[in-house]
Amino acid sequence: MSARFALVIHPDASFKVTEWEADTPAGLDTIYREIDSPNIGVIDIAPDISMWLDDDGNNGGATNTIATAIYAATAPTPRKQYGTAVFTGIDPQGDTTGLTRDRCVALLETAGIITPQIPHPRAK
Repeated sequence: MSARFALVIHPDASFKVTEWEADTPAGLDTIYREIDSPNIGVIDIAPDISMWLDDDGNNGGATNTIATAIYAATAPTPRKQYGTAVFTGIDPQGDTTGLTRDRCVALLETAGIITPQIPHPRAK
């Protein structure tokens, strides 16, 4: 199986792709560590994508414009998203999984962020 990832987007528009350890406590630890809150909520924004957020983020948290843009592209009623957002996948059984790199890039492009193509290593 290929590597899987979680896409972490901060309110200051910075983001990172981190390895995702699905079906382990380390996977959930990644979400809690990145969001830094004991009150985590999840929104399924597509049949195969979840967005995890601080449930209390709207109480003084900074607006996350990138997460808001991604949510607006998928939701019938757009609304602002607050705080750090972590995006993961959903498998056909409804379990949380990681995203492929291509899916991470597609989410960023949905928000208008173009990521550079990373070349494959060349053999000498």
